[in-house]
Amino acid sequence: MRSLLWLALLCVPCFAAISLTEVATLPESPNYGGGDNVGSLLISETYNAGKGPGIWIVADGGYRLYVNGELLKEDVQAGRVSFVPYTFLPGENAVSVVGVNRSGAPGVLVQIDELEKSYYSGAGWVSKPAVGNNAWKAKGRDLSQWGGATILDYSNQKMPSGGDLSGFAEDTKAKWIWTGSESDSLAVLLYTFYVKAEGFGAATTGGSGGEVVLATDSASVRKALQSNGPKTILIPEGTYDFRIFKNAVTDAKNRKWTWCKGQCGANDKNSGNTFYRISFTENSCSGLSEDVTPVSESENLQSWNNWITTSADKSLIGMGRGANLRGAAINPRSYENGHNNIYRNLAFYDVNPHLVEAGDGLSVDGSDENFVQKFWADHISYKWISDGFDIGNVKGATVSYLDYDGTSEFNCWGYDPYMALVQDAELTYANVYWHGTYGRVPKVGGNSHVHIFNNYTSYNYWTGAAVSGDNSGSYSQILYENSYLDQMNFHIVDVGSYGYMNFTGNQVKNSKGCYYVNGVCSSNPPQNSVFTPSYSYAKRTVSAIPSELPVYAGVGGKWGKMPEYNQAFEISPKAASVSVEAQIANNAVTLKATVTSSSGAAIQRVDFYVGTELVGSAHSAPYSFNVSDLVPGVYSAIAVATDKNGLSGVSSYVVFQVSGESEKKVAKLIKNGAGSSNQNLILGDSLVPFSYVWENAETVTATGFPMGVNVFIDSLDSRISISGTPTEFGEFVYTITTVGADSNASVVRTIRVAESETAITHQQTVLPKASSYRVFDLQGRLLYRGAFQPRIYNQRVLVVEFDKEGNALRKYLMPCSKSMPK
Repeated sequence: MRSLLWLALLCVPCFAAISLTEVATLPESPNYGGGDNVGSLLISETYNAGKGPGIWIVADGGYRLYVNGELLKEDVQAGRVSFVPYTFLPGENAVSVVGVNRSGAPGVLVQIDELEKSYYSGAGWVSKPAVGNNAWKAKGRDLSQWGGATILDYSNQKMPSGGDLSGFAEDTKAKWIWTGSESDSLAVLLYTFYVKAEGFGAATTGGSGGEVVLATDSASVRKALQSNGPKTILIPEGTYDFRIFKNAVTDAKNRKWTWCKGQCGANDKNSGNTFYRISFTENSCSGLSEDVTPVSESENLQSWNNWITTSADKSLIGMGRGANLRGAAINPRSYENGHNNIYRNLAFYDVNPHLVEAGDGLSVDGSDENFVQKFWADHISYKWISDGFDIGNVKGATVSYLDYDGTSEFNCWGYDPYMALVQDAELTYANVYWHGTYGRVPKVGGNSHVHIFNNYTSYNYWTGAAVSGDNSGSYSQILYENSYLDQMNFHIVDVGSYGYMNFTGNQVKNSKGCYYVNGVCSSNPPQNSVFTPSYSYAKRTVSAIPSELPVYAGVGGKWGKMPEYNQAFEISPKAASVSVEAQIANNAVTLKATVTSSSGAAIQRVDFYVGTELVGSAHSAPYSFNVSDLVPGVYSAIAVATDKNGLSGVSSYVVFQVSGESEKKVAKLIKNGAGSSNQNLILGDSLVPFSYVWENAETVTATGFPMGVNVFIDSLDSRISISGTPTEFGEFVYTITTVGADSNASVVRTIRVAESETAITHQQTVLPKASSYRVFDLQGRLLYRGAFQPRIYNQRVLVVEFDKEGNALRKYLMPCSKSMPK
């Protein structure tokens, strides 16, 4: 089975005996998920443990893990930590765990990581030791007959049974949980959380209840957004090019508009740029205050936004750490029935940043007669956008965790001139991060109710939030509270005719601007009587907002970032798919992995785990590893394949049983080389070299060779080599014996060295017999002195022979004896 999951294990290679640990048996009954297949379209596969949203889980036993009825992961190994990289959808998320305990203390530990917050096993979970059906898996389940899960009194740094716990989420607040009795061998544990808007947009459901589809390019996104019926559209994590290039002047002429140009001012930040702005009149720039002239069609001024309208009941969701949409301009409108839309975990960028008023990345447009009903934009990153994020004629809207970066190198000022124009709207801005903005953060008009809380504005060049109305029967109100404003360069806020603002509970720092109310600068913030929200909402600690919102706002939440302007277009690579099998032989197992690279990335290694222990690795195909000396019992194993991108794919587990005795290791000695193992020589002749190769043993010992014979043992090559020239005569019976096998092997052979008259004469007259010997290592340190000639085997040494008067007779290099005579 293809693995979609990352296993979070931190065990170092363990080459000692493998511990026999708890391997559970999952229930076969459908009431507990028996027969369910692992897999979900929402599993992301594009990042490792803790690098994006998902679920951490470990059990002191086995488990099955579900979200909204889909089986995401199952395991039978106690203590093996897993992380499922998962995209949580708006609405209800019903998390379910079937926990199984075979022996010892039970327990399940869970951490759920969403884009801006985490949920933990503990309070709020419910449990039962037995169920009569499997309705507990689905959304909308009835929990009225379920009791609260019991929080076990065990440290979340250890296993309940006492073993070590490695690889779970750092600094987790999760608690071990179970049923009310630790003697229960089975527990069904449930938790429900909701991904939903705070504020006026809380009722927005998007495509909930409809089909869930993948869209991997702008054409498929357009088709899905404009289709009929509720639909959740998933865009895989990555960066996409939505741009459609066209001659901006030709396009404007078709609408009876005019593009105008001028030179940026000498004092502007980007003074060398050309200033382009649209005039909504035909063949004329006279309506603009700037010193500009029309742009001719032949200048081929380019625009590239891809304008997409939508139909009702749609959710457009970036998977994993988010989807970056370059040039996308998505516009729910009442004209196309664009009600009840959700946009989440997306980056909108590069919508004609060199032009003024040439399109939004995301905007909402109702009409006076037909307001757009229900809209939610969440975890949106926004940069290099011509005309901001405008919302008009809408009821029931929320913008949350927006990261709006207004800085731009493409216009005159270094900031996009327009951020957010709000007209006739019922709108909440919750947890929004505005930075490097020019103004309109936001600008509210018509008959609007706008609630701003937990916002962070970091440097605004001109006017911050502004509010005005049409007349006494059509006025706008802003409740601006619990927010942090830093470096407000001009007007902190602007309250105009028929506009009302209650600016309360905020902190304003490092700002030289004033509160501009009805044309008068004041040091006192406006605190008009405005609407009271009908909903509940969570206020942050204001002083912490500058450190929190830059982390959690925008695409990917705490794991995301604003795309680079020319970031490469690609769907994020996926981890390799892995399967593993176990081949048993007595008390040994050979683990074999089959690995397929999902994105073409080379596989760097495959790690093999038995239980929670890393037993070995393979760095090239075929990927396998042998584990021996296993005690009888039941084991589970997995394989983890890591590619050159650093992504790790994890196999499903395999269970195997070791029941036989150890296979006997019977050693062998195999003769090699030209020389015979039995040789007859005359003193002064050299041996014909020969060797023995050993199998199924650790090494060999060798004894009984005559002096002058070199014996070299090469453990890496499993070979003992014999050569040299004997310096003594006689019959020498030598023995070579293997070491480390259950049944060792030996060979006993003979080397005969005969004494000849020539040799004796030569020894007496030319080479007198030595009376004493000294042996030195190659650094000149004395190793031995005595009257007996030492036997030499391994390390190279210098031997010096002396006569009775102490004169040196001979010097020569030979291997050193394992034990010098005393």
